[in-house]
Amino acid sequence: MSQTTAEPSTIDDLKKQIKKLNSKAGQMKMDLHDIAEGLPADMDQLPDAAAKTYEIYCQLRDLKNQLKALEAQP
Repeated sequence: MSQTTAEPSTIDDLKKQIKKLNSKAGQMKMDLHDIAEGLPADMDQLPDAAAKTYEIYCQLRDLKNQLKALEAQP
C-alpha cells in the first residue's frame, strides 16, 4: 500500500533513512496521542493524523525489510 519516497541502495543509506524516518514517526505518534487526549474536541483532526501516522509506519516497515534483505545478501 505504501511506497518509500526514495529507493536507497546501500546499507548505510538505508540506515540513515530509517533513523530519520524513525524520528519523524515517533513525533507523529506523539502528535496522534495528543489529539486523542483532546477528544472529542479534536475529533476532526483524528482521521488525517491517523492516516499520516499509519503511512509513515508502513514506510518504516518497508525500509527495515529492505535493510534485512540487503544485510542477508552475501
